[in-house]
Formats: sequence, C-alpha cells, structure tokens
Amino acid sequence: MLDWIKVAGKLAYDRPTRERLLGYRPVVICLIQSLERDAFLFVQPAAGRGAWMPPQEGIPPNVSVEEATSQCLDVELGVSRKQMHFRRSVWLGRKAIPERQGSRDVEFSIRPMQGKSYYGSLSKVAEDTPITHNPAEVSGHEWMTLDQIRDRMDGNSDRKRELMRVLFAKLVGMEL
Repeated sequence: MLDWIKVAGKLAYDRPTRERLLGYRPVVICLIQSLERDAFLFVQPAAGRGAWMPPQEGIPPNVSVEEATSQCLDVELGVSRKQMHFRRSVWLGRKAIPERQGSRDVEFSIRPMQGKSYYGSLSKVAEDTPITHNPAEVSGHEWMTLDQIRDRMDGNSDRKRELMRVLFAKLVGMEL
C-alpha cells in the first residue's frame, strides 16, 4: 500500500515523471549566465554546425532538474558542480515531434513517444572558468551578449528559436 502512495505522490508532484509516463522525453535546456556581465555561454552542437544554443540534456528517471543541469555542464563542458551556481528552473512546455512519434519509446512510458517536454535552468558561472567541451557533444562554445545571440539564431530551427525566446523570457525576463 505504501508503494502505491509513493507512486501517486510522485505523479502528483513530480512533473518530469508525469511527462515521461505520457510519452514525452524530459529535457533541460541549461542557460548559463556570466557572473561578471550580461553574457551567456552558448555552444555549437557537434551534429549541427550552424546552430548556436545553450547546452541541453535529457532528464533521466528519478533525477531532478538541478541534478540534470549539473550533469549536463559536467559532461558537455567540463564545468563541475563546484564551479557553477544553480539559480532556478522553470517549465517551458511540450513540443510534439510528429516525425518521430511512436518511433522510440520513452523509458517507463505508458505511451509511445509523443515529443519532448522542456525545462529551463539558470546557472551562473565565472567567465574565466576553464571550458573543456566534449567533442562528441559540442564543437565550439562562446560567451555572447544578447545582441550576438540574436545575430546567430538564423542557424537554428524555428522550434529551437521559439524555445530560446520562451527560455529567456521565463528565466531572465529578457526578450530575445
């Protein structure tokens, strides 16, 4: 009986678990702001040379958004938990991925894959923190001001540009 109460509580209060059960893969987009100025660390994914975006990571089962953020920064950029200052996270919304619908099951899901559910996290890092990006994940990185980010958004898909607008509006109150 106690196990069912725990499961019900997790469903009621843990949104990533709910999303996973409904067929949405939880993902955190990690917005990294400089401690010194209004600049953000963006990466160029290894798979998409024209795109610039914040690092992102899937949220494994039973892992918090904060833990997933820490894991993402460590794996993709070599930034340890001690070097980052986690500020907060927000729910960004769901995005259906019709071309992949049902093609890959989400772990512990009761439905086939419907799309992704996005969370945004804000962390602050000193600009002099050494960045050693993982070449399997990231081909380059750069600290950018808001104007520089706007200039480089053309290489991103419409879906990614919309996610970036929502991310900046909800996490830092800035219009992208």
